[in-house]
Amino acid sequence: MTTAGPRRRDAQANLARVLAAAADVFAERGCTATLADVAKAAGVGVATVYRTFATKDDLIHVVYEPKFELAQQQAQDASNNPDPWAGIVTFLELAVPTIAKDRGLRELLSGSYSETLGWSRPRTPHQLAKLVEDSHNRTGEHLERLVRRAREAGVVRDDLVAGDMLLLSMAVHTAVEVGGPGHPLLYRRMIGFLLDGLRPSREAPTSLPEPGLTSPQIADLERQRRERIAGESEA
Repeated sequence: MTTAGPRRRDAQANLARVLAAAADVFAERGCTATLADVAKAAGVGVATVYRTFATKDDLIHVVYEPKFELAQQQAQDASNNPDPWAGIVTFLELAVPTIAKDRGLRELLSGSYSETLGWSRPRTPHQLAKLVEDSHNRTGEHLERLVRRAREAGVVRDDLVAGDMLLLSMAVHTAVEVGGPGHPLLYRRMIGFLLDGLRPSREAPTSLPEPGLTSPQIADLERQRRERIAGESEA
């Protein structure tokens, strides 16, 4: 009886370490990282992780559920902005950086992780797949309202729809992958182009916040990205 309290505190401390480590590992290496990778980063045995999480997807669900809730909140806040154009700008400038820092989140949003698991053909709804789908739907509802208000105010093209916002934001994520550690803010240049393209008209192009890259620079970044991925697979 005297050891129950300390053991419980040890278990809680281990869980906190596992969750913190998992957030870092998935953000850096993506959702294909293993529970062994997480255990190593947390400084615990892999059996400690399995005692709480039967599968890796269970752990991913716990790590990313609050991040999807944050994305929904950002979309809701944007849709409630009294200035719809400011709402669009704020959503992109907040949501994209959040995703930009997290490779695992990008994989979940783009569907690249789900494709490796065959989520498209489950016999029963997959818990993690449902989390992603529900988030897309709820975020989409807020963006529908935001885009409708922006069209009515005449501050965006009248053919813009909410789905465009989601797809365009995903396109910006590509710049995150390309930029890598060497150019972590390259995506902000893409946001600049995107925002100008959403406007119904303008007198001159808006100044871009980041310098552009040459073709040789992009080729070198792609080589570095391949080397990082190869290093992860060998680790």
